[in-house]
Amino acid sequence: MLSYQRFHALCDKGVPLPQRYAALESAIKSLGDVRDIDYGVLMALDSGLPGAEFFQRYLCHRHSEYVTRMGDPKYHRQTLARKRTLVALERDRVYEHARMAEQERARQAA
Repeated sequence: MLSYQRFHALCDKGVPLPQRYAALESAIKSLGDVRDIDYGVLMALDSGLPGAEFFQRYLCHRHSEYVTRMGDPKYHRQTLARKRTLVALERDRVYEHARMAEQERARQAA
């Protein structure tokens, strides 16, 4: 998990916010195809949830899954409980993906 506060502290003070977020998006996409796995879920606001961009990516790339878990945004509000459930499931998916990737790297190194 990486807080947005910590993320911004890692950046040089002169780097504009759009450039910081572009670098973050690039890093997220380099770790996996966001249509299948979204490492951006590991970012955390003070609430422990990722920012709105995570939920927008999820809605865009996994619309049917999003609607199943959160309800259609045209008709349903994104409740905190539903957000937490979606985030917990995606974090579990990310941790499993990372574990499998590490096992594969270890196997190839052996």
